[in-house]
Amino acid sequence: MAQTIKVSLGGKTVTIRNLTVANPDFLSAVVSQQEAKRERCVLDIIAVGSAAILRVQTTVDVDFVEKRFEVLNSKFERALITFERQATNALTKRFSPTENGSYTKNIGELVGGARKNFQAWTTDQSKTAKDLLDPDKKGSAVGRLEELVEQASDQFEQMFDPDVKGSYSARLNEQMSGLFGGNGRVGVLRASLTEAVKPILIELRELKEKVEASKAVARVIASSTLKGGPFEELVQARLSQLAKPFGDDIAAVGSGKGGSRAGDFLIGVNGSGKRVVVEARDRKQMSLPTIKLDLDREMKERDANVSLYVSSCADMLPQHVGEFQIYGEKLVTTLDNLAIAYRVARVMALTQSPEGDLDVAALRAILAKIKDATHWMRYVKSKATQIEKLASGIQEDTGNAEKKVLDFVSDFVSEAETLLALDRLN
Repeated sequence: MAQTIKVSLGGKTVTIRNLTVANPDFLSAVVSQQEAKRERCVLDIIAVGSAAILRVQTTVDVDFVEKRFEVLNSKFERALITFERQATNALTKRFSPTENGSYTKNIGELVGGARKNFQAWTTDQSKTAKDLLDPDKKGSAVGRLEELVEQASDQFEQMFDPDVKGSYSARLNEQMSGLFGGNGRVGVLRASLTEAVKPILIELRELKEKVEASKAVARVIASSTLKGGPFEELVQARLSQLAKPFGDDIAAVGSGKGGSRAGDFLIGVNGSGKRVVVEARDRKQMSLPTIKLDLDREMKERDANVSLYVSSCADMLPQHVGEFQIYGEKLVTTLDNLAIAYRVARVMALTQSPEGDLDVAALRAILAKIKDATHWMRYVKSKATQIEKLASGIQEDTGNAEKKVLDFVSDFVSEAETLLALDRLN
């Protein structure tokens, strides 16, 4: 029977019938699960693969945008160079004193014409004035002279009035508007710039649409149930590796209902009935009391003996916490120190109401040493934070001390594990 894949957009489902997968990795992942968990395993693989494909597509889109932006930048630079050359040529021609039709030459011609007209007018007025002042002429010389001055003043004002059509100022404004624009018209320079930038504006719109599409994909992923998935998957893989030598059981329990979560993973310490609840966080947490309250709640709801908070890095934790700390039955650490934290959590869980002839006093003494070491590390880091501005070199010393303390913790855990192993042999 042929395989069929049906998509229901209304029901938001994809139904796959008669599908045979010949992928070795897929086969290995499914076979490693118990039969009752195989369907859940297949659904998890589909969810993780879907998220990975979306992220790959988003990365391709970002690379495409970067390449398009480089091309756009090159086009924009060439357009600016072309516009600069065109503008320079246009301005050179328009203001050249020798170029026919240039504003400079037109202004010179206008001024020259005005000078000639003014000289002719002066000659006429001088002749008229002489006639008016000629004692042999009839009429009032004083009255005629005043009238002459008024007429000359009106004519001179009109020659340079920008509101009078045909005046020197109006003609000059008309030519300047042709270059720079005005009165609702687009000037030569603006038209040249608009034409040069038009392809760039088209590219910018395309890039904007591409960026908005990438942002939309990111928002969909951020709002989906897969948010935080990659980090949790990494923590689960690390926990599974750490559990193998001890025969511990790792169960993913982070898919709570109604927004209520009680940890992401539950560690069943092999054959002891002890449980460790694990919370994996890949986001900033500013408050240590909030972390402690969450861990207490998770231990209660999961009936766990110890709780473990795993952050992606120290920057995601409050500054005074550092890389590794113990607070009662609660551990706070980073992914880099998960191996040590895992072993410490097992020892802490096994020391609670142990069975058999185990040397509880010796084991708890070792655990006390571990806690003292972490308290000393917290004290050193707190002091370093307080005097950071006065002695920046202490930060480096703190890092070295932190590494040494974690080495001590590893040694102490080894001693504890040895005692536990001897007890089982007995």
